[in-house]
Amino acid sequence: MVGSMSNHIGDNRKFSDIDEITALLTGINGKTFREIDKTGRGEKAGNKGSLGNIIEESVFGYSINSDKQPDIMVADEFYELKVTPIRSNKKKKIVAKERLVVDIINYLTLCNEVFDNSSFWQKARQMIIIYYLDNRTDKTNQSRLDCTIYGSFVLKYEPGELETIRKDWEYIKNKVASGYADRLSESDTNYLAACTKGETAAKSLRDAPAPSGFESKYIRAKQRAFSYKPSYMTIVAQRVLGDGSLFERLPISINENLNDYVQKKIGQYVGSKISDLANKFNVELKTHYSFNSQLALKMLGVKKNRIEEIEQFAAASVTQLKTTVLYDDGKPEQNMSFPALKEDDWAELADPNMQWHDSRLYKFFENNKFYFVVFKSNGRNRKSTCYKDDVLVGGFLWNMPEEDIEKYVAPAWNKVHEIMVFGKSTGYGTDENQLPKMSFNHVFHMRPHGKNGNDVITLPNGETITKQCWWLDRLYIAKIVAENIGQISQEMVPKVIE
Repeated sequence: MVGSMSNHIGDNRKFSDIDEITALLTGINGKTFREIDKTGRGEKAGNKGSLGNIIEESVFGYSINSDKQPDIMVADEFYELKVTPIRSNKKKKIVAKERLVVDIINYLTLCNEVFDNSSFWQKARQMIIIYYLDNRTDKTNQSRLDCTIYGSFVLKYEPGELETIRKDWEYIKNKVASGYADRLSESDTNYLAACTKGETAAKSLRDAPAPSGFESKYIRAKQRAFSYKPSYMTIVAQRVLGDGSLFERLPISINENLNDYVQKKIGQYVGSKISDLANKFNVELKTHYSFNSQLALKMLGVKKNRIEEIEQFAAASVTQLKTTVLYDDGKPEQNMSFPALKEDDWAELADPNMQWHDSRLYKFFENNKFYFVVFKSNGRNRKSTCYKDDVLVGGFLWNMPEEDIEKYVAPAWNKVHEIMVFGKSTGYGTDENQLPKMSFNHVFHMRPHGKNGNDVITLPNGETITKQCWWLDRLYIAKIVAENIGQISQEMVPKVIE
C-alpha cells in the first residue's frame, strides 16, 4: 500500500498534517495562476502541466521532480497532487473539462502487478484535487494563467466506486496480458479508462505483450495512461463543489461494482411479462416503446426518468438507454437509430483536415457505453404479437469493441467524409445514392430519420436532403444480445458477422 512505501522523499515535500495542506490551498482560492506564480514559470512554459508546477513551487515550496513517487508526504501518508480544469455549462452547472490522467501505462510491467500495490494505485489512493475554472472562449488570446483556482479537496471514493475502479483496472490489465493492448478502448470500462497519451497518439507506440501463438514476443500499441473519465470527474466535482443532489445514486454496496449491480437488479425480473412489470412499477402501457425505457429504469430501483440523472451511469459515460425486442428468428424487427446529424456534424464531415480519430462519431463510440434491456416476443413480428406479453430476457452494459469501431464504423464515416470533402453529390433520392446503405457492411449505415419528407437539411455542398442519422443493423444487435445474455439460445440467434 502507498502508506507503507519507502519514506525516501525530500524534507521540503513533507508536511505535518492535512490541515497544513488545507491552509495553503485555501489561501489561493479565487486567485489566478498568474497571481500566485512566484517563479515566472508560467510565462516560460506553454503546456498545461506548468500549472501543476506553479502549485508545487509557488504554493508548496519545493522544486519540481520527475520521480515516480506521489508528490508529497502528509504525516506518514503519500499524496498525489492533481490540477485539473472545470467549466460551467449552458445550464451553469459545473462539469469537468477533461479526463484526469493518473499514470502512464507500462504494458510490460503491468502484467505482473496486483491492484493494491500497482503503480496506478500508489498515486490514486490518496489524491489532492485542485480545480480551476476555465471558461475561456478564445484560447489563442486568453492565457491559461488567468484561470481562477476554484477549490481543492482530498478525493474520497464513495461505496461501490472503488470496487468499480478495481474491476476497471483488472479488465485493462487482463486485456493487455492477453496480448490485446492494441484493442483497448476508453469505453471498455466504467470510471477508470486507458486513454491515449501523446500529441500524436497514432504514432506514440510502445511495446506490449503479444497474444499467444503470435510470431513475435511483442506487439506495438498506442501509448495509453490510466485516467479517470471526464464523466467521473464531473460527478466528483459536483459532489464537492456543486449541487450533488442533481443526481440519484444507485444503492451499490461497497463490494459491488456497477456491472454487478445492473445484472443483479435486472436478473430478478427475468421471465416477467411486460404487463406484470408495468403493473408492479405503476407504468402506463402505451402503443409506442417509451414505456419499455421507463421499465428499464424502474427495474434498477430509481425514481428518475432519464439515464443521465443517475449518478453512477453519468460517471461511467452510460449515456444511451436502448431497449429491443427479439422475435422467433432471434432478431429485432428494427435497426437501431441514433440522433439525426446536425449542421455541425455535416460541417465536420466536409472538413478536409478532419481525421477519423478526431471525429465526433469516433469519440462517441470510443467514450460512451449503452444500457441494453432486452425483451422476447413469441411471434414473427410486432403485428402478429401483443406487446403486453413480451417477456424480459435480461439487461447489460455494453460498449462497441475497438475492433468493431475500426472495422465497421470507420469505413462508413470515411465514405461520407470523402463525398463531402470532394463536394460530390450524395445522389440521395436517386438510384445513384452514394451514402453507406444497409448493404455497406451489414453493421453500420446511414439512412433517413426525419419526421417526414419535408424534414430536410442543407449540406455543405449545397445539396438538400432528408435528415439522416447513423444506424446499427438489427443483425448486429442480435449478435450483441447473444454475446451478453446467456438465457438466449445460441440456436435462436443467426450468424451475423464472420
